[in-house]
Amino acid sequence: MTEVQGITRQFAIWASGLQAADIPMDVHRAAHRAMLDTLGVMIAGGASDEVRKLAAIWTDGQGDCGLATGGTARAETAALINGCAAHFWDFDDTSYTGIMHGSAVVFPTVLALAQELGSSEEETRCAFIIGSEIAYVLADIATQQHYFRGWWSTVTFGMIGATAAAARLLGCNEAQIAQAIGMAAAAAGGGKSVFGTNAKPFLVGEAAGRAIRFARVVAAGLTGPDDGIEGQTGFLHLLNNDVAAPAQIETLGKRWRLVDPGLLIKLYPVCSAAHAAIEEIARLTFHAGISADNIDGVRLEVPELVRISLIHDNPETPAQAQFSLPFAAACAILNGGVRLRDLTRETIHSTRVKTLMGKVRIHQAVDLSTDKARQRHPESTRVRVVLKDKSERCGFCGEAYGMPGRPLSDVDFLKKVEECLEFAGCRNVEPHIMEQDLLLLVAELCGQISNLPPIHAVTGGGSAKRQGK
Repeated sequence: MTEVQGITRQFAIWASGLQAADIPMDVHRAAHRAMLDTLGVMIAGGASDEVRKLAAIWTDGQGDCGLATGGTARAETAALINGCAAHFWDFDDTSYTGIMHGSAVVFPTVLALAQELGSSEEETRCAFIIGSEIAYVLADIATQQHYFRGWWSTVTFGMIGATAAAARLLGCNEAQIAQAIGMAAAAAGGGKSVFGTNAKPFLVGEAAGRAIRFARVVAAGLTGPDDGIEGQTGFLHLLNNDVAAPAQIETLGKRWRLVDPGLLIKLYPVCSAAHAAIEEIARLTFHAGISADNIDGVRLEVPELVRISLIHDNPETPAQAQFSLPFAAACAILNGGVRLRDLTRETIHSTRVKTLMGKVRIHQAVDLSTDKARQRHPESTRVRVVLKDKSERCGFCGEAYGMPGRPLSDVDFLKKVEECLEFAGCRNVEPHIMEQDLLLLVAELCGQISNLPPIHAVTGGGSAKRQGK
């Protein structure tokens, strides 16, 4: 099929018929790792005061779905709160297919429904794969121009994929899944104006909660459009100006985006566009034993994608700092990277960080912004550090550690997950966490959180001051 028509139905046919045995083992492994990573950052996000305030607004003690903030709620509410928590620190995985955080929407959706329905881990993982692959294939159909026009692909594509996953878990048939996808496509929207604000993680959670509602109303017998993606007033026309690469639908279930191109598993809780810069700056300064006091200036040359993503050169809040190259550079020089505990107003406004941020100069490089360069190294950085004795340290990082071409080792991956859990105050976590049943692990961790004192008591006041927004 190479025509635009029928894309919604093709997604539904595939989603309704796919079995776990049809999925290659490397895709199962990639999905398990993505789900575990999202769980870790979700639990860390649940330690934030903002997400706990959100939970206080919506939870009423009803439901059996675990919350990253502790306690339980109904599925829609759990997906909302956990989705917000998963993206709160911008520590969740990134796919360059569509330039999006698909797991942060899809995983909280399937987790909440799986807990409500008593689904097995295999059924949950299969639904996660379905939702992820549909979101990523749709992103390839819409092309990257969708993101560059200003749409936030995480919520536009992510909500549609998550809806398909939810409909599958609810036992919807092919026609119902098509209508649920169509309903989500008709409701999709979200602009990048939210970057640097708390609205960004909130919209992730809202997309996850809405995905369950769309699937649930269709399962109950309400109807929706079965051409919501490709119709004359559908997603591709209204949200994508009729730009489409419809032949990409033929790759569904043949080229699995979870492994090709794969996902970036982040080492730092900031926008992925800063990761190459952090790694290279840290290599040239912190790891080389160069003191911040000896640095006269830092020049960064970056591609267009990096420049339009990292928009806050003078951040005032932690949310803005997550989209700031000067802040990332300062942390790399001082600490060798950005840590969860660095995302505080106190750190951002400290004299040392402010002084270093003032020494950073950013330039958009034409040669790094070509289509060819973007395909190879979408978020690269060229670094030149000038010392006070006028000597220079120069380097280039095309692909940061954790990106698909340089995946984290199991040791480093588990270290990240464990650090997220420790940050939230979780204790006595099974050392072989990689092999654990994720649904049981969620119950264990949420039970621990429920029994913890307020987060500021756990961290000695750090978390209470952490956001201040």
